[in-house]
Amino acid sequence: MGKTNISAKSTLIEAFNEYEKSQFWSKNTRRAYRKNVIYMSEYMLNQGLDPVLENIDYEFVKIWENDQRKQGYSPKTIKQNQATMQSMFTHYNRLGVINGNPFAALKITDSNKQKHHSRALNITELYQVYKAAFELQENGVNVLVPILIDMFTALRVTSLEKLTVRSVSTTMNGLVYEFDPKKDRVKEDKLLDQYLEEEGDKHTDNSPNSKNKDFFIPLPPKLMQLLVQYIEHMKPDDALLYGLRRKPLINKQMNYVINKVCEHLGWIKVEYKNPEDRGQTKGKRKRKGEKIVHKTEKHFTPHGLRYTLSTLFHEMGVSDDAIRFLLGHSRYELGALQHYILSDAKYIKEIRAAQVIIETLFETAMELESNYNITLNLEEIYDEIPNVFRNQLKNKNYINLFKEHLVKYAFTALQQKILKESGNNYSDYFTFKAPELYNQIVMAQQGYFAHAPMPYQQTHGMNPMPYDLTHSVPLYPPTHIHMGK
Repeated sequence: MGKTNISAKSTLIEAFNEYEKSQFWSKNTRRAYRKNVIYMSEYMLNQGLDPVLENIDYEFVKIWENDQRKQGYSPKTIKQNQATMQSMFTHYNRLGVINGNPFAALKITDSNKQKHHSRALNITELYQVYKAAFELQENGVNVLVPILIDMFTALRVTSLEKLTVRSVSTTMNGLVYEFDPKKDRVKEDKLLDQYLEEEGDKHTDNSPNSKNKDFFIPLPPKLMQLLVQYIEHMKPDDALLYGLRRKPLINKQMNYVINKVCEHLGWIKVEYKNPEDRGQTKGKRKRKGEKIVHKTEKHFTPHGLRYTLSTLFHEMGVSDDAIRFLLGHSRYELGALQHYILSDAKYIKEIRAAQVIIETLFETAMELESNYNITLNLEEIYDEIPNVFRNQLKNKNYINLFKEHLVKYAFTALQQKILKESGNNYSDYFTFKAPELYNQIVMAQQGYFAHAPMPYQQTHGMNPMPYDLTHSVPLYPPTHIHMGK
């Protein structure tokens, strides 16, 4: 048996602290594993158990897995949590500290995997889709508006197809659309119900007598500005969204839009099987031949964006009720629209806060890449997004402070990279931390520049981010919007 100071009565944190010393992990892996161990410790305390090794058996592990499902964690996230604990328990089982590994016996099934034919994207992948939409639009491929609306609203394809110019509300800064419970509910939404809803709180509604209802969903500021430009010369009853050939978004058009983005990112491979030469007349356009599409594991469908946004919002801290509101589940069908907006203002506030955080994160990342060739570590930043979300709910202007710190974080990372490459013995271990709302911001130990101690509203450059629809939206890279008409 190897030497160790850990016993079966040691806490999970103590066990992990010793275990990680023997592992050659990357900084991100080390951080992720520690986060999972802390989560398990907190879970045990909430169950009235001391977070020590000997208190974990197979029965406990099964309850832990089931509780994670109830809380809305995806099978992928549960498997990541399991992998951390299984790795550590395998280590101490080999050392003879514990007997057996209950996590190794746990089989986590993904009931959604074969049914919804899509997947949820992580924050980096979603940013890649966001950036690809701008790049394709700049090259004349009409995908930007459909992608951004789908990305920030999680609307079903049937609802996207119904949107008209009249759906854009500049007074409420969002979309008002009609929902038909009989037609607009798809089989995959039943999986979302299972994914998000707790036991005893089922409230789907597919009854034949359900009437069409109006729904409202907010949009983030930059997207609203973009939409106002986009519809400037369109008629109220014109379709809002168009496909690749600039025809209204019907049938499978949204799938083609998504596939074009996937092709741009290399997530699907397209090749053509050349036909035999049949002596085509000079000047005639030659056929490319039979189109063959190879989908990689990163390919996703329009419904994948619906899974993605609900997952990201859940991990950010958006309430389950606000997520159901976003998804248009039947509890939130409208009677009188204005009454609905007033009574559910809390949910709209949560959604707006989450939307503007994602939009600002992606916009800033594109600015830094386009102008300074600096790439943000989105996964590291995303670990702090729950704290950003809480602060944004408290003060709508906090988003400007968040952006300022994203920029400082990016340039500090670049500074440390340069110092390290020049042979300077300068520590590169620092992480992004969500800025405090009102407190003095001094984060020298993380490598940040010192911030002047003053009230948040008085901070230089910290102007609010209103829905200013009178000025054109700055897009990165500069993007030309091609109308459907």
